[in-house]
Amino acid sequence: MNAARRWGWAGFWLIVAVAAAWFLTDSFAFIVTREAPTGETFWGRRIWYFAHVALAIPVLLIAPVQFAALVRVRWPWLHRALGRTYLAASLLAGMFALHLGSTIAAQETQVPLTLFAAVWIGFTLIAWQAARRRRVDLHRAFVIRATAIALSFVWVRMMAAGDGVMLGFIENAELRAATRGWLSFVLPLLAVEFWLSWWPAAKPLFARTRD
Repeated sequence: MNAARRWGWAGFWLIVAVAAAWFLTDSFAFIVTREAPTGETFWGRRIWYFAHVALAIPVLLIAPVQFAALVRVRWPWLHRALGRTYLAASLLAGMFALHLGSTIAAQETQVPLTLFAAVWIGFTLIAWQAARRRRVDLHRAFVIRATAIALSFVWVRMMAAGDGVMLGFIENAELRAATRGWLSFVLPLLAVEFWLSWWPAAKPLFARTRD
């Protein structure tokens, strides 16, 4: 990997880390100040929120390290140890997200949140099994997919911050929220699939051929 590409990835992860830290702080503040409906205790929905957000912290901290080739080559034992922690945290966070998404009061976001949680769990399990079978290529691909899904909460908050610019043409607030929910799930997957599968398959078709 050349220097420009390394700096590019470093810049990408720095932006993601700053945005994630900001939104995680906001999420914890929401949990603490949230007014629970009548009859709901702390050990009700709030503890699910807290566990889900807390598990996102190791996922976000470990992801950049796991994708660093230097760590994989020089310290494979560290890569494996962090990988187990990463996959376990992702799996548990996905399970909490599955419950939260399927029971959220905002019905317009129930389907995308539940679906993205289920896909996140599926990607994580495939990555885990691929690592056990020493299918490094599949393991890497599905960890990338799982990470893209894990960062959906960052993408959806960024879209919400720029709601007036991106989705201002949608007048109905509930419809805008539903659209954000779907886009935060679909757009990362489209980008990842383009990078992992579609462009490598299509690239030879656009290569120059010698007459």
